[in-house]
Parts: sequence; structure tokens; C-alpha cells
Amino acid sequence: MRYQLRLTEFQRRMTEADIDLVYLPRGANLFYLAGIRRQYDHGTDHNAYGDWACGGYIGREGGVVLVAPRMGGSFFVNEAVDKPWVDHVRLIQESETSLDVMREVVQGFGAVNHVALDERSWARTSEALHALLPDARFTLIADLINPMKMIKDEDELMQMRVASALADKVFDLVIPKLKVGVRQLEIMQEVDYQFYKVGAEFTSFPTAVYIIGPEEEKIPSAHEFIGTRALRPGDSLMFDFGGVFDGYCSDFGRSAFVGEPTAEYLRVHETVLEAQRVAVAAMKTLLITTGEVNALARQVIADAGYDDGFTHRLGHAIGCTVHEPPFLDVMDDTVLRTGMTFTVEPSIIYPGRFGNRVEDVVMVTALGGEVFNQATHELTVVE
Repeated sequence: MRYQLRLTEFQRRMTEADIDLVYLPRGANLFYLAGIRRQYDHGTDHNAYGDWACGGYIGREGGVVLVAPRMGGSFFVNEAVDKPWVDHVRLIQESETSLDVMREVVQGFGAVNHVALDERSWARTSEALHALLPDARFTLIADLINPMKMIKDEDELMQMRVASALADKVFDLVIPKLKVGVRQLEIMQEVDYQFYKVGAEFTSFPTAVYIIGPEEEKIPSAHEFIGTRALRPGDSLMFDFGGVFDGYCSDFGRSAFVGEPTAEYLRVHETVLEAQRVAVAAMKTLLITTGEVNALARQVIADAGYDDGFTHRLGHAIGCTVHEPPFLDVMDDTVLRTGMTFTVEPSIIYPGRFGNRVEDVVMVTALGGEVFNQATHELTVVE
């Protein structure tokens, strides 16, 4: 029922904006409006016949028309079952051209003078729609859908709490695997495996485990070094991972140290935690902006003398998309409202010295932020 209500509200906004047709590829926005789940993408380029024409087509009235390739189309057919807000699924057969199918679908919406595209539409999709509708005006859907996605309803919040709980559980399961000599790639693979074991659909983004050792010139990126770096005494670790539950994402971060932590590292860890505590406490509905929350956390770190070690934004909104607006950043001044959910992820990182970060998913309330993650914030020490 929630999808029908969302679709009706979205179509109302389409009418207000004088938009006749919206195209959404398979992804977060199609899931948000119609409940069509995403599939975990393969890591290499591959194409199904006509996939650039596939996705959801939405007019001002009626339901969503899904277009899918014949190969793999059963996924979309099954997704449409028991969803009365989906009009029908049109499969593209190899015996017909994708452009002709797109023309058939578009003509079913009548006169189309204004088309709005998802920002992640293929260039070929846009090119084809321009060819079919040469006199139409084209815009993007961000202004229509982003304000809707910013405020989570109770169902969304429940799913996000579960997704965060899964990330907590994965962290607890991975920590015992940390030993001197364990490779970076092994740790990341263990994270992904545990997400599968605890019931996540898939990971929210590529799992990252960063290792910073004394005298190294740069942070060994898991993706740059293929994870060959092994843990050794004096290393600091930073975890960044998340999983998806019922379409909603978690994003989680903690830190660990191999061997006896130095006094400075312990001080840095407490500074990062204090920066997060200050930011979370300030996240009260209608009383503060995203940019102001970011500034509060940065001030804590600057006062401790580590301002040049905090080089990224404080966080970002999160929901069925892992990174979505608004952002806890100097460039954003969105007023916080109840039901908004953000990551709050301060860090202090110095290549060649150490790195420390913490990250939790936080909901804005009238009394301050409610933290969804329950995993310990205490520093993990690897023996």
C-alpha cells in the first residue's frame, strides 16, 4: 500500500511540474516508488538485449509500465506480482528492436511534451527518447523525488534499524578473525561473507578495510593494492561497510589497533567519538542545518589540534540509496527535520601515522539524534 501512496504523491508532483512522462532505470528510485527490487550488479560489463530501454515508465495517471529484456525478464515479471500499481510488464524479444518497443510504450501515454529522467539513465536511453520525442522538454527528477525520500516513514525506519543491526552483528563476527598476518582482502571477504550469513540481501557498497601503518606514505586502498597488505603490529584499521535489508541500507564504521595503542592514538580515538557525540546531540528537528552539524563536529577535532586530519564531509543522508541528499557538509544548509536519517562519520587520518573513524546511522528527532547502531564504540585492540 505504501508504494501506491508514494506513486500517487509522485504523480501529483508530476502534474504540478507539468511533467507528462518519467523514466526510471532499475535502481533505488524505481524501488522507492514501485517496490521493484534491485539486483546485485555483476562486477564486469555485460548487456542484455535492449537493457538501455528497460525500467519503469510513469505517466500522470495509472500505474507503472515495466519494460524488461526477454533474457532475465522473469525477474521483473515476478516483481510485478501482487503489485496493482504496476500496469504490466513488456518484455523485449530479440526478434524486435528496442526502439520500436520504447516507441510503443511511450505512445501509450498519449501526448508527451515534458519528460523527466532519472539522473542515472543511460545516455543511449536519453538519446532514444529525444529521437522519439524531438519537440519535448527534458529535465531530471531530482526535485520531484528527493524531497519525498528525505523523510522516512515508520516502515522505512524499521528496515533501516534492522539493516544497522545486521552491520553491528557482522562487526562482532569479524573482530575475532583479526590477527597479525591476516591480509586486508581476507578481512573484506569475511565481512561480505558474514553479511550473507546474517541475512542481508547484499552489501550497500564495496566493503572497505583501510590499514595505516607507521611510515607508510599513503593509505593502502583495498581496491588499489588488491588487499595484499597484511596486519602487523602498530597498524591502525578503519572499517567502512554496510548491508541492505528489504531494500534499505546501512553504513557502518569502527576502528581497531594492532598491538598496544599509543597514548596519542587513544587521545585521537576519544576526540573522534566526542566529535560524533556533539554532532548527534545537536541533530534536533527544525533547530539546526546540515552545515551547522558538520561545523560542530569539525570544531571538536580542530580544538584538539587535528583539523587537517579530518578531510571529508561529516556524513550524508541514507535510505534506499546509501549516499543521498542532503549532506552534512559545508556546501549544504538543509534544515533538519524529524525522520531524516544520516550517517555521522568523523575521522582523523594521517597517512604514515594512523587513522581513526567511527560511523553510525542516526535519525533526527526533537530531542537530538537517535543512533541506530549498537556496536561498541570502544577501541578494538588486536593482539
